[in-house]
This record gives sequence, C-alpha cells and structure tokens, in this order.
Amino acid sequence: MGLERILLLSLALSLTACATWQAPARVDPDEFRQRATVLEKEGVTVRALVLTRADGIRLLGEDIFALDIEPIWIEVANGTAQPLTLLQSGTDPDYFSPLEVSWSLHGRLMGKSNAAIDEHMQSVAFRRGPISPGETRQGVIFTNPHYQVKFLNIDILGARRFIPFSMFLPIPDENGSVQEESPWPYAPDEMTDFSDERAFSEALDAW
Repeated sequence: MGLERILLLSLALSLTACATWQAPARVDPDEFRQRATVLEKEGVTVRALVLTRADGIRLLGEDIFALDIEPIWIEVANGTAQPLTLLQSGTDPDYFSPLEVSWSLHGRLMGKSNAAIDEHMQSVAFRRGPISPGETRQGVIFTNPHYQVKFLNIDILGARRFIPFSMFLPIPDENGSVQEESPWPYAPDEMTDFSDERAFSEALDAW
C-alpha cells in the first residue's frame, strides 16, 4: 500500500524536514495551465499536468519525489448545469491523501510546524466535494509514479451522469524536460479508429 512505502522513506526526512520547512510562496496556476494537457467533453474541461521536481518544491516546500510520490496538478471547469464530483480513487486507487504526505514530513516535538505542514498540504490538494455549476477548481492529487508517459483516468460524476477522461501526460525528467514520444507503438497511418462495434468485430475476425 502507498502508506507503507512512505513510512519507510519518511524516517530519513522526519528529523530535518520541520527544521528547514517554510511555507512556500504562492505559485500562479496560470503557469501550470499553459503547460497542461487539455480535454473537453459534455461541458466539462479538464487540464492536467505532471509536476516537475522543481514545481513540487516550489508548490509544496519539500521534495516529495524522494518519497516516491508523483504530484499531478488537475483543474476541472464545470460548464454544466449540475454539481459534479471528481472521483480521486479513479485517478489512482492507491493515491496518497494530503495528510499522508504531510505526515511523512513531520519532525519530532515540532507540533506547530507539523500543523503548518498539514494545513499547507491540504490547501494545495484538490479539494473534495461537489464542483458547482460554473465553478473551476484546481489542485494537486498525490499519485504513485509512472515512467515516460502517465496514463491518467479522470472520472467525473454527477446525478445519473458519468464523464470519463483518459489522458496521456508526459513525465518530466530531472531537468524538467519531457520526451516528445507518442504512447502508441504505431504511426497514425498504421492504425484504424473503429466507431462501429460490428465493424470492429469483423476486423478482429479477419485478423
């Protein structure tokens, strides 16, 4: 489980984290929006970005990549007439809660600093609860790491409504650069997009 892994790694950080941790300056979300992957469906617009190590330190005040945690910045704009909810377990069934992340940065006998870390991690995390019509909400979901390309599911729920998004997000390297490589092993002219179930079934039979 995710918590078991960070329990082991957090021991090395817990003695020093609170002695040096300070609440970082606010990061303008427009910076993330400009670099994010964008999808729109049924009146909902989703933006998502795998944060670089430098992004994470600026936003969180600590290098949580050392804990084998990959922060994903997500923004959901609800352009529908009903409240919607982002199902975080659909994004990563073993995602880390903000308090799991902050606990790993706690120091001994540093109650005030530990509380400040808790508060900050919860403030930057994607807030739970319904997203009202016309509302745009953004924040971080703490996920397990992937390599080169991250396949991200974002499931949006409403009243008798389910809006799934599937996104391929590039993974930045240590320098913040991304590898411009398609997640598909075939060139576009080598693939056929079937919109008809029967045609797809016939193609499988012929193959």
